[in-house]
Amino acid sequence: MGSTDRNLFLRSWTNGIVGVTTNPTTGAGSAILKYGARYAQIDFKTSGGTDHYDSMQTTLNRRFSKGLTAGLQWTYGHSIGNTGGSNEAQTTQNPFNYGQDRGNNAFDVRHSMNASVLYQVPFKSDNKIANYLAGGWEVGGIVNARTGLPIDVTLSRPDIVYQINGTNQYVQSPILNGTTVTTTAVIDNPYGGAFRNNRRPSVVAGVDPFLHTGDGRFFLNPAAFTFPTPGQFGNLGRFALHGPGLSQFDFTTHKKFPIDEKRNLEFRAEFYNLFNHANFANPPAVLATGLGTASNQIQPGQPYSPAVAGAAFGVFNSTVSKDVGLGAQRQIQLSLRLNF
Repeated sequence: MGSTDRNLFLRSWTNGIVGVTTNPTTGAGSAILKYGARYAQIDFKTSGGTDHYDSMQTTLNRRFSKGLTAGLQWTYGHSIGNTGGSNEAQTTQNPFNYGQDRGNNAFDVRHSMNASVLYQVPFKSDNKIANYLAGGWEVGGIVNARTGLPIDVTLSRPDIVYQINGTNQYVQSPILNGTTVTTTAVIDNPYGGAFRNNRRPSVVAGVDPFLHTGDGRFFLNPAAFTFPTPGQFGNLGRFALHGPGLSQFDFTTHKKFPIDEKRNLEFRAEFYNLFNHANFANPPAVLATGLGTASNQIQPGQPYSPAVAGAAFGVFNSTVSKDVGLGAQRQIQLSLRLNF
């Protein structure tokens, strides 16, 4: 199966930053906006976005003899485009090139699998009481599994930063560690747009973006990313990484206890996530501003450290769901229903 969408919702901004003026007394920089300071930067909405989805979908169902039924569904797919459309549209990184945002969409799941089995327990006894209590039970299980949802790694990036004169060092303020230094204000995020909070870092070549440690809470590797050079966009793609997968086994058993020809008492026991497997949601993926006023801050091209990236970056802090269903912790549900 496949689908193609055209003219989807896009977001950008206008009245971007085209230059910087510097206060000769304080050294503080002020943005020069394309249409003047009478207006701030303006949220801009249009159409023209694209999305393309391809998938291979398989289904296998079989009813065996002696009360056994099984089914299997597996989908391999990919959703790619420059916008998710509607409410899932993000502000583009480059207001003059929407194509730069072509990448995975937020709902891109490469593999999705569902397997189910239901079995009628073959119990028969000459003892009426034993047959009434132990006969007619059905047991079943469902396995749901999928690969991870995309992660959009972004960074906190100011519109204007300051280059220390005579060096290649950048800071967020002309006041460094309490001392005013001679700096030149420059545009950091091209054209501005910090108010939309959609800026991505650059990639450190050859470094694995995922951590492989004994502590499973830590997922993303901050050393795989770096702060872009002021005036340049980061080269990490939109939703370039995928988060943790999900897997869950649910078990059910039920039986109808007949009362007479028209009435019966139905008992059901359902165990969601029977093995209590932890299914984590995507971790926070916003890098802290790399350029700073302290000596431990990084400079463009230097890999992030855990201290600079922020304590929450790339660390699991919640499961997929707290409710009954996919991604929740183990939950047991018992029910007794009178059918008449």
